[in-house]
Amino acid sequence: MFPVSAVIAENGGVLFMGAKKTYSVATKTLSAVRLRMHADAQRVILQVPGARLSADSPYTEVNLALDWNEDVHLPVEDAKRMEKLLRGLGYSAVRSSVHVNFWPGRFDKLSACRKLVKAWGHDPNDLSPYVYVGDSLNDEPMFRGFPRSIGVANVKSVWDELVHKPLHVTKRAEGRGFEEIAKAILAARKRSMS
Repeated sequence: MFPVSAVIAENGGVLFMGAKKTYSVATKTLSAVRLRMHADAQRVILQVPGARLSADSPYTEVNLALDWNEDVHLPVEDAKRMEKLLRGLGYSAVRSSVHVNFWPGRFDKLSACRKLVKAWGHDPNDLSPYVYVGDSLNDEPMFRGFPRSIGVANVKSVWDELVHKPLHVTKRAEGRGFEEIAKAILAARKRSMS
């Protein structure tokens, strides 16, 4: 349905390359890990009134997300509290613009991306041929790792919290910002082919 070579999902927890799917967590432990994550999510939800699992949580395998700004609308302080509580339970946790994502282990989008580049037979430490686009705190590893990184304009809402910032920022936010980038890339490609 979407003409791409690979997909990195769940903050680096799942990598799809064609029909092949790999995990950043040992597959034999996934079921037990998932049960523990759901139990811990409920503990956090009880401590942060109004928080709930994200609508897409039934479809994830390694990462879970607590909704703070998609179907519910909680203050950012509540999202930060959820991050802290989840980290205290031993998870990696990071706030996006709508969810607090958490997962076991110390992988992230960048470590999964490097695995992918290596699988393609390229130097995983040289990401200069690629462009990364993101808009929130969970994109920070990618902003750090990609020499060509772009923040969609809504990244400005977390700008001061980012240690590693994108090299460029779009004029427009959200989907329109991504559209701005896609048009610029397609125009540059057209110019180089002329």
